[in-house]
Amino acid sequence: MNSRPRGPPNEDWPSHRGDPGHARYIADGHEFSGGELEAAWSLEGAGAGTVAVADETVYTPTDDGVVALDATDGTVVWENTEVDASDPSVAGESVYLSGTEVVALDRSDGSVRWETEFDPEEEIVWQTVAYGGVYAVADGTLYALEADDGSVRWKKESITAASYGNEEDEYEFVAATAAANGVIYSVTGAGPIALEPETGTEVWQEGTYISSSDYTNAIYATSAAVGYDVSGSPEVPLHDAQTGESVDIGYGEIAFGEEIHVGGGDNGYGGDSIRGDEYSWGLDVMYTYGQAVISGETVFVYFTRDGGPPDPEWRDYDEELVALNKYDGSEKWTLSKDDTPVGRIRAISGETIYVDHDGELVALRDESSGDDQPDEGDENDDTDGENDEGDGSDDSGENDDTDGGNGEQNGSDESGGNNDTDGGNGEGDGSDGGNDQQDGDDDSDTVGDDGDDGASADGNDSDAGTGNGGMEDTGNESNAENETDTGNDTDDTVPGFTTGAGLLGGAFGLEWLRRKAGVDDSTSANDQSE
Repeated sequence: MNSRPRGPPNEDWPSHRGDPGHARYIADGHEFSGGELEAAWSLEGAGAGTVAVADETVYTPTDDGVVALDATDGTVVWENTEVDASDPSVAGESVYLSGTEVVALDRSDGSVRWETEFDPEEEIVWQTVAYGGVYAVADGTLYALEADDGSVRWKKESITAASYGNEEDEYEFVAATAAANGVIYSVTGAGPIALEPETGTEVWQEGTYISSSDYTNAIYATSAAVGYDVSGSPEVPLHDAQTGESVDIGYGEIAFGEEIHVGGGDNGYGGDSIRGDEYSWGLDVMYTYGQAVISGETVFVYFTRDGGPPDPEWRDYDEELVALNKYDGSEKWTLSKDDTPVGRIRAISGETIYVDHDGELVALRDESSGDDQPDEGDENDDTDGENDEGDGSDDSGENDDTDGGNGEQNGSDESGGNNDTDGGNGEGDGSDGGNDQQDGDDDSDTVGDDGDDGASADGNDSDAGTGNGGMEDTGNESNAENETDTGNDTDDTVPGFTTGAGLLGGAFGLEWLRRKAGVDDSTSANDQSE
C-alpha cells in the first residue's frame, strides 16, 4: 500500500463545490456586509469553471486550460494549457481534476504528475479526494485510486442487491462520489450506497430502485444527510448519512448542511429542515433559479430568471446576489448586477466570494474589514519603493518590503510555485462542498453544470443549472497601481507561467478601475456598492 498523502487543506473551499461532500456547505464562514463588497480582481475566461481554494491559491479551469492564481490579487502562478479538465480538488502536493480522465497536477508548477487511462465512453462527472484516495466513476465502475500515483486501490464494477423486494440483480454505479463520515457515497441502479474507503466493503445500501431513465449523476453528503440528483426530476432524495434511511425530499440546485436544505425550481425557492418540521420557508420567486452556498447561519445565492411572464409581480429577485437567514429566509442584504459585478457563486473562502460575472471570475471582498489594504496612517509599507506584493499578510502594515527585494507575501514563492505544497491539514472527508453538479459551472456536471460542481452531460449543475460558488479569504483588495508586481510572483522558468492575466483582467476589470478612479483617486480601499 502506498503512503497516504494528507487530505484536503482545512479550509472553506478546498474542492469544487466546497469540500469532498460537495454539498456547498461551510459550517462557520465569514459574515459578509453586502454594502461593503467590492471587486478585488477578475480573470477573463474563467467565470464558468468550478473553483478550489487552498493556501491562498485559487485553482480553476479556463477557456485555455487550468490556472493557479494568487488569491490576493489574481496574478497567475502557473498555467497548464495542455489539460482539458475541471472540478479541481486540492490535497497534499497535487490538484486533481476530471474530464475524459482523472489527472493530478503538481501544485507548484501545474505539471502533470499522473493521469488515468480509462478511455471512458462518457466524461467523468467529477472526482472526490479523501482518505488518501481519489474516487471516481467511469462507465459504471467505481474506482478508488491512490492519490500519490493514480494506481488502483480497488474497483467495483457493480453491486448485487434486491431492490424493492425483487430478486437480486447486478447494478452498476450511476453517480459520481462524495466523501463524509469516514465513508464514500455513490448511487447505483438500486439506490444510494456507502462504502469503506480502504477496501470498498459495503457499509450500507438503501434499496431505492432507479430506472434507466432516472439515472443520477452526482451525490452530496454532510454528517447529517446524503442527497443525489435524479435526471429529469426536480426532486433530490435525502437519506440519513449514517444508515441510508430516507429522511426528506429536497429540490433542484440543492445545498444543505447539518440542519437545513435549500433549493428550488419552477414553483418556488425555499428552505426546510432535513429532519422534522422545525424550519420551513419560501420565497416568491417562481421560475427563478440559484444554486446556494450555506455558510454559517446565512444562505448566499445568486438568483436569475428562466421562463415565466416577463415582469411578474411575484418576482422577488432577478440577477441579484442575495444573503438570507437560513432559518427563516429573511433577507440580510442584496446586490444587483446593475450596481456590482455579481453573478453565480463559484466559491466562498475566508472573506472572499468568487462569482461568475459574464464569463469572468470575479473575487468580491468585504472592504469594511479594513485590513486588506494599508490604512492612511500605515507607513513604510514599501520603504524602498520596490515591488511589495502587499497582500495583507503583515497585519502591522510596516516594512512589508524593506530590503528592496520581492515582497512576496501572497502565498507563492519566487519559483512561481505555492509556498505550501502539502495541501494543508485535515482529511476534509466530510463534505467537499455540496452538490457540485454545479449549477452552470463550466464542467460537464451531468446534473449540474460541471463547471461548478461536477461534470455533467446535461450541463445543469446538480442544481438545475445555476451557478455555484465559493468564497476565498485573500486578505485585501489589491492597489491597482502598485500591487500586481507580476514579475516577482513567479520565476520565468516556471512552465506555463503567464503575466498580465490576473489583477482586474478583462474588459470588466478595466471598466471597474475607471469607475473606481472616478469615485476616489486615492489608492486606499473604498466601498463601492453602486
